[in-house]
Amino acid sequence: MSRQDDIKQPRRILVVEDEPFIAMGLEQILPKLGYEVVGVASYLREALAKAEAGGFDLAVLDVNLGGELSYRVADVLLSRGTPFVFCTAYADVAFGRYENVPVLQKPFEKKALARAIEEALARSSPSRVA
Repeated sequence: MSRQDDIKQPRRILVVEDEPFIAMGLEQILPKLGYEVVGVASYLREALAKAEAGGFDLAVLDVNLGGELSYRVADVLLSRGTPFVFCTAYADVAFGRYENVPVLQKPFEKKALARAIEEALARSSPSRVA
């Protein structure tokens, strides 16, 4: 076994959030949880481009990006098999076909973020048995 095998690479996360304060908070919290933030998108068009380009293991996806719903981004992520967590301040959002996606209610605590990410990753991996 090489030294490279001993080093576990952190999961790479795309943050899709239009509120700068929340996006910056996620950029600070996620590395403390052992994740690497590989990009931040604040607008729907930018989020779609990043979702289509890939290069990340999971996304934290705000439902409302400057008045535009991010469901098109969610569809791209689903089609690529990339897990994601919805993040929203709205309590009455109907998620329909996304009902199996973990939802993080704003404002959230670090523990809730960690749980939602782990849930999304676990749901995306059919065999996570060691």
